[in-house]
Amino acid sequence: MSERVLDVDLENLHRVPRACLEAVFWERLDAGSGVDPRLEKLEWFAATLLEWGPCAKLVVVGEEGVAFAQFAPGALFPTLQRFPAASAASADAVYLAYCFAVEGHRRRGLGRWLIGEVARHLAERGYRAVEALGDRAGAPGWVLPLGFLSASGFVVTRDDDRFPLLRLDLLDAGRSAGHETARGRFEGISGP
Repeated sequence: MSERVLDVDLENLHRVPRACLEAVFWERLDAGSGVDPRLEKLEWFAATLLEWGPCAKLVVVGEEGVAFAQFAPGALFPTLQRFPAASAASADAVYLAYCFAVEGHRRRGLGRWLIGEVARHLAERGYRAVEALGDRAGAPGWVLPLGFLSASGFVVTRDDDRFPLLRLDLLDAGRSAGHETARGRFEGISGP
């Protein structure tokens, strides 16, 4: 079966990989006990889709969601305020919170494909960049590994010993003719 990318909406949210449906690390500062993460995720998506528009991409094989990326303006991810480097986030950028592939579908280029789809989508909406925090330690959790982000074209814009802020420029404005932007890098990507 071939893979395809969908915009996540309330009708297909149930196809998002379970680990991501149950993660509200970025959406809630107090994501501890007593919180129903699936309900919180549903509420976050409903509000964000209504107020801002499409905010996630999903790679599906058949009917199964195998990879997922979630993004929105940084103000919609309150946990960002816990990271000092995030204070340098730009108003012209959208924050990439999650980029995840389920076991058995990792190391096949799905993450890079999703980043390409997110980049194209946001460039079409007029955004100039995607930003993300990277984890230098690559520890398990919801902060994306620095190596993955760097390999996907992100560059550090505010350094930190553990969690630097990275940026992926999307638009050609102000670039030299020989400089390859994210839009150009991802133009030919149609799947892993």
